[in-house]
Amino acid sequence: MEVTMRAIIAFACLAILAKPALAQQPLDIQTLAVGPWTIATTYKADKFENCTMTRSSEGLGIMFVRNQEGLLLSLDSPKWRLERGKAYSVRLSTGSRSVDAKALAESKSVTIALADAPFNERLRIANVLEVRGEGMTLRLPLDGSAAALERLDVCFDKNLRQSPESNPFVAPTRRP
Repeated sequence: MEVTMRAIIAFACLAILAKPALAQQPLDIQTLAVGPWTIATTYKADKFENCTMTRSSEGLGIMFVRNQEGLLLSLDSPKWRLERGKAYSVRLSTGSRSVDAKALAESKSVTIALADAPFNERLRIANVLEVRGEGMTLRLPLDGSAAALERLDVCFDKNLRQSPESNPFVAPTRRP
């Protein structure tokens, strides 16, 4: 009986001591499917970084990133051999609307800042986004993008509002 009581007390003490340590562990990143897109929340060192909207098409990885700087488009392909650090000129088109941009390269990916608000709104209703470079034109499918981009904005707004900087005494809810 005394051994059982000691075991129960020891277990209770361990549970109390372990609880703060477990509470500080990062939660799993949750994802949510919206049509062909996957929405995810990214944290770095327990701090909210961004929300992403991803899919792949014909071997091409397509990711929209919503962060405090705005909206970014990242494209990657294992077949690419790009000059890291180079800024390639591209023309983005959705229907009759086009904008010029720079695609900042890594070895197998590029990132494009989407700074034109009217153009970004067109992404919600377009079926295809054309990324025209000097070598070829990439046609990115945007089916389901209206609902997915809306969910991306909701994810960003919700997680930004609930970041520890706004209230350090409340754990953020991490949901895409």
